[in-house]
Amino acid sequence: MTKQSIDSPHVRDSPHGPVPGLVPPFQRDGNVCDLYAPGHQMHYKHQGSAVRSPAVSVRDVVRDGTLVILSLDDGRELRWRHHDPHRLGRILELLRGKCVVYPEWHALRIGPYWFNCAREDDWQECLVSAASRPA
Repeated sequence: MTKQSIDSPHVRDSPHGPVPGLVPPFQRDGNVCDLYAPGHQMHYKHQGSAVRSPAVSVRDVVRDGTLVILSLDDGRELRWRHHDPHRLGRILELLRGKCVVYPEWHALRIGPYWFNCAREDDWQECLVSAASRPA
């Protein structure tokens, strides 16, 4: 289990927003996840619905593989899953203290990065296809 404190002093901030190429999309053996189901890729319509719903600040995040335990500022705890825990962890390290959730839409935003999460009872494994490679 990996605890990611969003106020950790050893984490650096990026004052310029997203860093292109810093965290690649989720891949397994050269394959990319194709699902837009809960816990996988974020579709722009899903993101648009989430951003128009009530947000709650996140106080603390604990990761255990694909499991993400979110302690919210209002005292609630959410147990969600995300298919790319490595990317999620890297973004948490980069952008500490900038984490909010949109519970109605199971969406997590860390700075400018969005994650489509799944409730534990709505989780499914990735559907992968061969990643396109430039010629």
